[in-house]
Amino acid sequence: MHAPQRTRRVDAELYVDVLQFYARQMPLLEERRLEEFLETMTEDGSIEHVPNGWRIEGRSALLTEMRARRGDPEKPLVGEVSARAARAQDVAYYDGIVYRYWFDRMRIEPQPHSDDMLKVSYQAMVSMTDASGKVSFEPTTTVEDVLVRQDGEWFTRSRRVTHDSPHWADKIHNPS
Repeated sequence: MHAPQRTRRVDAELYVDVLQFYARQMPLLEERRLEEFLETMTEDGSIEHVPNGWRIEGRSALLTEMRARRGDPEKPLVGEVSARAARAQDVAYYDGIVYRYWFDRMRIEPQPHSDDMLKVSYQAMVSMTDASGKVSFEPTTTVEDVLVRQDGEWFTRSRRVTHDSPHWADKIHNPS
């Protein structure tokens, strides 16, 4: 029997630095400040949803997709629609919704031969609140990010979101 392989420990300063990165990054997405959110990613950054999802690469393509799906919290609810249907029908999935990202169990792994690259994995949940105060949740996920440091700042090079349910993209969000 082999002992589990230990990753290099991170010091408290690096851990807090990474937490602060996410504390800056994710409110930009929640507030739909999409261009600013994408500035926290590398130019060739990617976001992938698995299983049975999609992968989008590059700030320009990500901005196009996000503008189409992120919606406006001041608009009426788009209705009962799944993420997959919203993409097929080209509708904003999050109209009428305030959403928040919740992260836990963050594991930071420095990469061999580079002090400027990290693999960060964590569990995530997305809460969605409509104008009446009704709260619903997206299926839970495990997220794996690759962060790179450029000119002293962290950027997301890639984000892989693994949904706990293979049918996540067919879930009706915010059902009545």
